[in-house]
Amino acid sequence: MHEDNPSISTMADSLKSLSNHLSQTIDGYTDSSGPDGFAQRKKIISLARQIIDDVQDPREKPFDYCVSMAEMGALRVLMDWRALEHIPPDGSISYAELAAKVDAEEPLLRRFAWVLVSTGVLRQIGEDRVAHTKFSPIYANDVPQGKFFQIMFDEGLVPYSRFPDYFKKYGRKEPLEPTHSPHGFGWGVPEKNFWEACPEQRILDVNISMQTLDQMLPVIGIYPFEWIVENAGKVAPEAPLIVDVGGGKGQVLAQIKGKLPELPAERLVLQDREPTIKDAEENRPPVLEGAKFMVHDFFQPQPVKGALVYFLRRVMHDWSDKYNAQILGHCRDAMTPQSRILIMDQVMPNPPTTLPCQTDICMMNLGAKERTVKDWHALVDLAGLDLVKIWQIPSTEVSVIECKKRAEA
Repeated sequence: MHEDNPSISTMADSLKSLSNHLSQTIDGYTDSSGPDGFAQRKKIISLARQIIDDVQDPREKPFDYCVSMAEMGALRVLMDWRALEHIPPDGSISYAELAAKVDAEEPLLRRFAWVLVSTGVLRQIGEDRVAHTKFSPIYANDVPQGKFFQIMFDEGLVPYSRFPDYFKKYGRKEPLEPTHSPHGFGWGVPEKNFWEACPEQRILDVNISMQTLDQMLPVIGIYPFEWIVENAGKVAPEAPLIVDVGGGKGQVLAQIKGKLPELPAERLVLQDREPTIKDAEENRPPVLEGAKFMVHDFFQPQPVKGALVYFLRRVMHDWSDKYNAQILGHCRDAMTPQSRILIMDQVMPNPPTTLPCQTDICMMNLGAKERTVKDWHALVDLAGLDLVKIWQIPSTEVSVIECKKRAEA
């Protein structure tokens, strides 16, 4: 049928191949939670998108972007009004009733809701009622995944919309400083860093949203944390075995301790900013009873000397190399030759995939970045460390970069 048009024949062959691959992948799909299920879903969605890309006329793609922008804008305003929380979980509500509950004009609310109906986020019943779909409830009631969209809109999309103006003003070069960054520029406060630019409520929203990354991105299963127990005798008996630098409220340290019950809690140290440590103390996980919670600024000298492991998770991607070299340098100065630094962060594949690229552009807003294997080698070298190994698993771009103190010449 396609003999007179080789390009159509080639496309048909490609579509058949992709369709077969998709069918085989679906046959093996188990709908499991955690990183493995996430990786399976990503693969299925990627194959489906390849089929769409093969079929779609390039001239139609800009209209998809336009729809996405309208969808995000409508969703963000309905979240701000908390409109989705007034839609019954198992029923529907009229547009007029919903508008009254959020003190909005009914025609205005309907126009925003219709965008989400048209894209499948909401469902319309008849001509005048609206209901949830499986997608919409996460954008209500401060669900972390919905909050993640909200902070990506506020702290990501708002600065993205000013990228052309930012690079006209500052030049076509990588932002490397926490001030005069795209984020501060986008919000009209270029002299402020991220924490200074965000009102308290937005900081709280950021903290809520980060819970979704803790659920999506694995801690256990990449690095063999058993090494810590096996090598505990290589440091002084009173020395900490893990110092979790910038470790938040201890959720990761708790996972490691839960995996290794033989790890003495009194030899674990959690470090972060004062407000975070105060919150962690008030909500201490039972598994961390006996662990030391310590206020510490990682740009200052590391007060805990001679620990076996200095652990940094999702810290490095918040800063450019200049600042990361300072953070790592303070850890290096506290290490013994037997100590290790474990950096748990994304490693950008080359060619890239979507999630780390999205994160990278988001971190550009803060004057920071994600890193390739080559970038990690350069940073570790800049900090005066030796890179022992990059630990990776197929289901995630999250890796563990293991470093040791460089032997003095």
